[in-house]
Amino acid sequence: MVIDFKNALSWLSLGPTVALAEELGVPLALLPYRTEVSVLSQAEEGEETVSERHARVRAEYYGADLKRYAELQNIELIADNRGVDSTMSLLGLLWGNREGVGLHYAQTVFSRFWSGLMDLDDAQSVRDALVSSGASTFDSDAMRAELDSLRTSLEAEGVFNVPMYLVEGQTFQGREHLPMIRWLLSSEQEPVPI
Repeated sequence: MVIDFKNALSWLSLGPTVALAEELGVPLALLPYRTEVSVLSQAEEGEETVSERHARVRAEYYGADLKRYAELQNIELIADNRGVDSTMSLLGLLWGNREGVGLHYAQTVFSRFWSGLMDLDDAQSVRDALVSSGASTFDSDAMRAELDSLRTSLEAEGVFNVPMYLVEGQTFQGREHLPMIRWLLSSEQEPVPI
């Protein structure tokens, strides 16, 4: 699963993805990928174009959808992710994966950030999350080249956003594909879930 901590859909996808991996007895790799958060410009009242109104309505629906799914999973989405640089926390995920605590670290960081308790680009906050997840101290400089290399290889496999899944040589964007992923990982014995 390819994730970015500042992406709420990544957070909302993690629980169902972990449950599926545990149910099927398959390993789950969490791969960091830095994304950009788009910010809608605000038009003056009464001056909104059709395109701007369409974008605003889509954004409002997207926000309502996030809230609905977060409430169903009892997840807080308090943080404002606009302008957030998640690089340091993604370097921490690489370190956590190396130390065998990547999943616990990811759960910790998602929970802390989206509850408004963590700065994703603060090295000390990342160290604290790693240590509380069971990792040793953290050397972010050692991981930067690895993060850049991973990004290049993920993009070569078709990754362009998060959350994304790389399964059986195929790329899927979003948790809505978990039924198809289940089918692929279950040796395709059941009817196709479409």
